Amino acid sequence: MKTVNRAFTTVLIAIAAFAFAAAPAAQANDWDEQPAVKKSVAPDNPNGLTGMVMATIVIDEKGFVTDASIAKSTDGNLDGPTIAAVKQWIFTPAKKGGEAISCKINVPFKFKG
Repeated sequence: MKTVNRAFTTVLIAIAAFAFAAAPAAQANDWDEQPAVKKSVAPDNPNGLTGMVMATIVIDEKGFVTDASIAKSTDGNLDGPTIAAVKQWIFTPAKKGGEAISCKINVPFKFKG
């Protein structure tokens, strides 16, 4: 149960961070509406590591993650699980002029051991 709670806490932190701190990797003025998380998956942290990871995510016009990379990380052991998790996320896509568009965003993750 402790592992489930830790994973759930990581998801909540990631979603809250996305809602308040998501910064586009490219021009923010490229959209009228930012993407919003519809489905998220928490990164695994089986060793109970503590650290921060900034993932750069490319979201297509359908809301699917088409690419993900690590922009910054305090522990390389958290990078793989973060990428594996965010590739499963689904978004409401960003919009410009009422049309769905692809975009690139940065999402921070905070891991607590």
